[in-house]
Amino acid sequence: MEPAVTSSQSRKTYSAQSNRQQAGNHGRRWPYLLLGPAAALFFYVHLFRFPALPIWHWGSQSTYLEHAERMLHGEVLYRDLFQFNLPGTEYLYYFLFRCFGVCLWIAPLALLLASVAITLLVYSLSRVVLQGAAALLPTVAFLVVCQRTSIDGSHHWYSTLLVLLAINLIARASNWVSVSFAGALLGLATLFTSSRGTFVMVSVVLFFIWKFRDWRNSSKAIAAVLVPFIVVVGSALTYFAILGGPGTLFESVVIFPLHYYPAGDANSPSIFFEELLSALPLRPVSVLLGALWLSVNAAVPVILIAFFPRWFRKNDVKLGNQPLNANLALYALAGTFAMLAAAGAPSSPRLKCAAAFAYLLGAFMLQRIGGHRLVGMALAAVSAIGVAELADAVIRPVQIVQGPRGPVALLNSDTYEYFAWVARSARPGDRLFGDPDLNFVLELKNPSKLPWVEADAYVRPGQVRALLDTLNQFDTRFIVCYDDTMNLPGPGDNLQPWRTYVKEHYQLAQRFGNGMDVFVRNTARQITP
Repeated sequence: MEPAVTSSQSRKTYSAQSNRQQAGNHGRRWPYLLLGPAAALFFYVHLFRFPALPIWHWGSQSTYLEHAERMLHGEVLYRDLFQFNLPGTEYLYYFLFRCFGVCLWIAPLALLLASVAITLLVYSLSRVVLQGAAALLPTVAFLVVCQRTSIDGSHHWYSTLLVLLAINLIARASNWVSVSFAGALLGLATLFTSSRGTFVMVSVVLFFIWKFRDWRNSSKAIAAVLVPFIVVVGSALTYFAILGGPGTLFESVVIFPLHYYPAGDANSPSIFFEELLSALPLRPVSVLLGALWLSVNAAVPVILIAFFPRWFRKNDVKLGNQPLNANLALYALAGTFAMLAAAGAPSSPRLKCAAAFAYLLGAFMLQRIGGHRLVGMALAAVSAIGVAELADAVIRPVQIVQGPRGPVALLNSDTYEYFAWVARSARPGDRLFGDPDLNFVLELKNPSKLPWVEADAYVRPGQVRALLDTLNQFDTRFIVCYDDTMNLPGPGDNLQPWRTYVKEHYQLAQRFGNGMDVFVRNTARQITP
């Protein structure tokens, strides 16, 4: 049964139109054979040095990696490890560690494969509504721009992959099975990024209501997509409620995100402009920072807002029966709700899922406005930027740190000095609190449920008390934090007991150019770099 029709006559019309469109857009498969290897090469040079030396990008991925490693040793997420996201990312890495061991190359390889798949999915979505070179424009633009915003194997990339795959299935669906599978994929996306998967599911429900315009047919479509979504998310939540306790799970994934998560420096609406303000004072890199902000933070809402007046006119009642327009509407709704999912903290990494749909709509509007010539010029420009990015990644110097798990390459000299100093100073079995990157890369144990502390209300008083109990119980040799954490309390700050404890029991050993301070316990032997 076609999920996009409301009568037998319109079913025949829709099928004929779909077949003609797919014959024109999908007859040639060779672009995938070129685009896939090109994307793999592009991301490979950003994630590895030949042949398999991982380039370590400092970011959120280390928290998930450290959690996954600790789960291998019997610790339970939410009960023993603090987390407010749903557990998809931890369990992805947990599964990979079970298969291949705890290796430094796993995270960059997983990110490379996800990134290539995302590139191909954006191209697949493009071919539904665009033809020829125009279909390549949003694909290349997304590849070139969005990899700059976040080369980090956190939950954002994986949920984006699942969302794009689900929308691809709905855009091409010819039966309810495809729609149901898309619902299950959105459920999996929710287990990686809860707000993104849930919001995009709402957009799909609204799309079916708009598409059919009658309760009988829209309810069938909504049930087909919503039931597997609920089964996937509900089964996972039930399992983790049994494993770690329902109260703990509710406190972690509901109460904390709603009440305390926005207190973090990077978790409020002000982050939208912070990336632009980072371009000040003006310097050569300001051009790049400003261009990135315009390409993602500014472009996503502008494109989506510009699209709606043209394609959602109230008097255009036949819009839903035209496959091209229906798919454009699907992209617009999915992109808008993916953007709304990040509205509480709209940084570039959080907006990249919405950017995929915005670039698709932008390329379509650009083609309508300027024809193939304007599209070709835009494609040539972003392709040139991509080639420059590729060349820069190949020749960019790296510095190598040798740790217990093998060597890693670092791009920033200050970060290299920081990693290298701790690698030289630490002994096997040492405990370190405050930086999951050091914990994972250098195999240093974090004794606490928390990965780090922040000088604001993000860290709760009960968490501070539990942290102090842990530091008293376990001989933790190193504590690391940003240099202003010890001196500049933020709004709602709860860290004063922790600061007092560190000053009494630790001494500042080294301060680094990346803003990190390393404290060593007073009872530890003197460290010589």
